[in-house]
Amino acid sequence: MAKSLVLSVSAKTGCYRHIQIDESVTLLTLSSAILSAFGFIDDHMHSFFMNNRAWDDDAEYMCPVGDQLDGARGFSDEVKLSKFRLGKGDRFLYIFDYGDEWRFQIKVLRVINERTIRYVMLKSVGHISQYGYDDDEDDEDEDTDLDS
Repeated sequence: MAKSLVLSVSAKTGCYRHIQIDESVTLLTLSSAILSAFGFIDDHMHSFFMNNRAWDDDAEYMCPVGDQLDGARGFSDEVKLSKFRLGKGDRFLYIFDYGDEWRFQIKVLRVINERTIRYVMLKSVGHISQYGYDDDEDDEDEDTDLDS
């Protein structure tokens, strides 16, 4: 039977998203869903740590980059969420952009016996900006530059 997971993805205190996603997707697809939900541009490397401990090679699944794993367990485009048999209350960590080291704490809120075709954002609380400025501010700057 097809299953979906409802995940709480927290970027910082007071900033989180609840995402429903099919467990048949790869970790790479989950990465894309998380970045989209937070309005981030997917322009850096990432890793999932399925034991919830940052930089633990024994539980790391990293973005596909050439042929080197550097101790990681596998690539995120080759591993499906279903591999981990996640249940309510399970936690794992997603790190995006190794330089800025954005840490997203992920907790399974529930497992649903239904298929989710595309991820669904169920709840959005708080705001973060990937590069320290809002898109609106950037647009205003561009408008100002055009008037000069």
